[in-house]
Amino acid sequence: MNISLKLLESNQDIYNRILDALLPAVENLMKDAYSKLKQEIPLIVQNSILNAPEYNALLAGQLRYELGIPDANTKVNNLLNYWITNMQITYNKPFINNNQIKSFFSINMIKADFSDVLYQEFSFVTDNERGYSLPWLRWLLLEGNKTLVSNYEVLFGNNRNSRTGFAVMTPSNRSWRVPATYSGTEADNWITRSLDSVKDQIYSTLEKSLS
Repeated sequence: MNISLKLLESNQDIYNRILDALLPAVENLMKDAYSKLKQEIPLIVQNSILNAPEYNALLAGQLRYELGIPDANTKVNNLLNYWITNMQITYNKPFINNNQIKSFFSINMIKADFSDVLYQEFSFVTDNERGYSLPWLRWLLLEGNKTLVSNYEVLFGNNRNSRTGFAVMTPSNRSWRVPATYSGTEADNWITRSLDSVKDQIYSTLEKSLS
C-alpha cells in the first residue's frame, strides 16, 4: 500500500511560523540581557577611567599641580558622574527580516568631540581673585603637545601663592604644555584610551548576557 502526503503550506510559510513562535522567546532574552547590561556596562566604563594613570595624577599627582586644580577630586568626580548618569543603553525590539530574527544594542555615553562636557563648570579652573578661567579639561583631552602658556614653566614646591599649595607658574625661556605622558588629542586621550582598554570586556559582557 502506497501512502502519499501533500503539504498544504510552503516551506516559507512553515519557516515564518517557526520564526513567529521563536520571537517572544527572543524578546524575553533581549529584555533580560538589557537589564544586566544597564547594571554592568556603566561599572566597566567607570572603572576603566578610574584605573587610568590620568585619574590618579589629577587627584593627587603631577596633573593636579601642573594644571593647578585645587578642588580636583570634586571636578573630576563631577565629570565622571555626568558621563555615567547620562549614559544611554538601548536595544531594538526583535523583529523578523529576511528569514532572521534581528535586534541590536547601542551604548551612548560621550560625544566624540567632548562638547557635552567642555563647557560645564567642572571643566574649568576659575580664579576669581586673579580674574581668569583655565579650561583644564580641554587642555588635557584635546590640545596634545601644543604650547599653552608661552615663556612660563611650572615650579614645584610649597608656595602660599599656589592654588594647590605646591606649584606655581614662573617666567621662563621655556613654554608650558600638558606633560607628554598624559596629553591627548580628540582621537587619543585619557578617555579614549580608557574605553579602548575595556572593549573586549564589554563584548564579553554582552556575549554572557545573551548566553
